[in-house]
Amino acid sequence: MIITALTALSAFCFALVAIKLFKPIAVDVGLVDKPNARKRHEGQIPLIGGISIFVAVLAASLLWLPNTLELRMYLIASAMMVFIGALDDKFDLKVRIRIVGQIIIASLMIYGVGGYIGNLGNLFGLGNIELGPVGIIFTYFAIIVVINAYNMVDGIDGLIGSLSLNTFTAIAVLFLISGNTGYLSYPLILATATLPYLIFNLGFFKNYSKKIFMGDAGSMFIGLSVIWLLTIGTQGENASFRPVTALWICAIPLMDMLAIVMRRYRKGKSPFKPDRDHLHHILQRAGLSSRQTLIVISIASVVMSLLGVLGEYFQVPESIELALFVLMFILYNKYARHFSWKYDEIAPL
Repeated sequence: MIITALTALSAFCFALVAIKLFKPIAVDVGLVDKPNARKRHEGQIPLIGGISIFVAVLAASLLWLPNTLELRMYLIASAMMVFIGALDDKFDLKVRIRIVGQIIIASLMIYGVGGYIGNLGNLFGLGNIELGPVGIIFTYFAIIVVINAYNMVDGIDGLIGSLSLNTFTAIAVLFLISGNTGYLSYPLILATATLPYLIFNLGFFKNYSKKIFMGDAGSMFIGLSVIWLLTIGTQGENASFRPVTALWICAIPLMDMLAIVMRRYRKGKSPFKPDRDHLHHILQRAGLSSRQTLIVISIASVVMSLLGVLGEYFQVPESIELALFVLMFILYNKYARHFSWKYDEIAPL
C-alpha cells in the first residue's frame, strides 16, 4: 500500500509540474479556447488540462507500475487519443475524422491485448449473456460511446474533472472491495492526476494560478481510460465487479449523452452537432449558477456511483440493477426534456 500511495502522490506532482510547463507553450502555439456564442468564458484559456493529466499518468506508470503488455497498449492508445484530441482542439476536426481515429485506437486496445467485452453478466435472470465474437463489435461500440459521453459532458468549470474523479474513485473502491488490488494503482493514478487540473480549472488559488481547460484531448483521454478500466474490471475469470455496475459508476455522462442524442434525433439534428441542451445548460437556465450546477450534478453522480457500489457489495440481482437503471434513465430523460422545453419558452437562446 505504501507503493500505491507513492504512485498516486507522484502522479499528482507530475500533473502540477506539467501544467506549469505546458501553459506558456499552449499560449505560444495557439492551443487555447476562445470565447464564442456557445463558450461564454473570458479571455483565451489554455487547453492543456488533459495533456497534463496524460503526461502525469505516463510518468507515474513508467516509474512505478509493472511493464506489462496491457499497460503498454493502454499508454500507446492514450497517447494517440490525446494527439487526436489536441488536433481537434487546435483545428476543430470533422466528426468523421475523430470517429475514425477512435476506431483505430479501439482496434489497438482490442487486438493489442486480445481482450474485449464478451460477457454482459446475468442481466435478465436467465444466466450470463455470452457475446462470443459479437463482443468485438460491442466493444467497439462501447469504446466510442464512453469516449464521446465524457467528451460531450464537458461544459462548465469543474464538471468533467469532478465526474471523472468520481468514476475513477468508484472503480478503485470496487477493486479494493473485490480484493483485486493488483489493478488498484490504475484508477488511483488517474484520480490523483486529475486533482491539479481541478484546482486550476476551478480557480482555487486565483492569486497564484490562471484557469485552464481540459480540452477534447483530455475529455476523450478520460473516456478512453474509463472504458479501459471498466473492461479490465468486468471481464475475465477474475473480474472485480459485474458489468451492470459499470452503468452506475458512469451514469451521468451516459444518461446525458443518450438523452441529448435522442432529443437531437427528434429535432432532426445531427447527434454530434453542439447545442445548449445538456443537463448543465438546463440547470443554468433554471436559475442555478455554474458552481451550483456543478455541485448538483456532482452530488447526483456520487449518489449513482454509491448505489452501484452498494449493489455490487450486497450482490443485488443484476436484473434488478438493470431495471432500476433503465427506470432512472427514463425519468431523467422525461424530466430533462420537460424542463428543457419549459425553460426554452421562458428564456430562449
